[in-house]
Amino acid sequence: MASWNARYYTLDHWRGIAALWVMVFHGFSTTYQNRLHPLTEGLKAISEPGWLAVHLFFVISGYCITASLDRAKLHQETTWDFLKNRFWRLYPTYWLAFLFTILLNLIASPFNRVALHQVLPSSWQWWLGNAFLLQPYLGVSSYVVVYWSLVVEVGFYLMAAGLFVIWNRWGAKPAAAIGLILGIISLGLQGTALQMSPLGAWSEFLCGALVYQALLAQSQNHSLWQYLSLAGLGFLGAVSLWQNFSAGHSQLWFSALFALGLYFLYPVDRQLAQLKALNWLRWMGLISYSLYLLHVPFQGRVINLGSRLIPVESPGFLILQVLGWFVAIGISYLFYTLIENPLNIWRHQRYTLTKKHYESLANR
Repeated sequence: MASWNARYYTLDHWRGIAALWVMVFHGFSTTYQNRLHPLTEGLKAISEPGWLAVHLFFVISGYCITASLDRAKLHQETTWDFLKNRFWRLYPTYWLAFLFTILLNLIASPFNRVALHQVLPSSWQWWLGNAFLLQPYLGVSSYVVVYWSLVVEVGFYLMAAGLFVIWNRWGAKPAAAIGLILGIISLGLQGTALQMSPLGAWSEFLCGALVYQALLAQSQNHSLWQYLSLAGLGFLGAVSLWQNFSAGHSQLWFSALFALGLYFLYPVDRQLAQLKALNWLRWMGLISYSLYLLHVPFQGRVINLGSRLIPVESPGFLILQVLGWFVAIGISYLFYTLIENPLNIWRHQRYTLTKKHYESLANR
């Protein structure tokens, strides 16, 4: 690790692609059964598989969390330090976006003739589940449809933290073996109701981890581990394709294909990241978390309101879609600038202080 820069510079660009694809997908969510105007129909066709973008996020998460754990091990940080860092990255921004969405719905409720109990449920299980991303475990619904993937993300953090404990106590090989066993179990859950649970999606997280391992092994001239990692990706993708052809419904092939793409693009990663023509994608990646949290309530309001005046079959519906995108991106940029980024700067400052603390202890 010490001789290799684990940063993958175009991951922000990929986050931008994923966030935009999800946003466009939800923009057309009520019209996939309709025949739209020819000007709009092509864009709808591109947006329809946009649900696959979530699986890009899972692979990116697998890469980044593996890199974080490797760095934590190098700096002799604890599992608790890792979990605290992940907590402060995810939850404060989520909480404020959650409250922001509730406020928006309260303001809009009289115009939409929505009862107060629909905006503010009285069930403590609902509030606890949505506040801490425990909805499926408490049997309650998510306030915004995209929150389910954050539940999976929290599950990834907890499972990765458990493997980090094993790594610190018994070594890397037992931790890696258990991680791979969990991946095999995850394969068995493809096409079931548990596919999008943290365990069911673990194989997608594993795809990102295997890319990291392959690149790390390549940098250290460990050809065996490099090729074993790539073979693991090929195995996951092949099994997923077989499941699709048999009876299941698995998106793991897409995650494995994306992960292999990241591996083969790595030699030109810096050059791609420096292309000025792609700066807008990097910018979208920087605000992607805010956009992911806020695009549904704001874009949805614009499109739902506009659809009362503009028929979905008319060419004006394309203009309405574009307006919804601009509103969602604009609000998300403001939220990122005023809330997410300051919180992230504060989190990095906390991490730096913790790192200096451990270094001072090591030097005593």
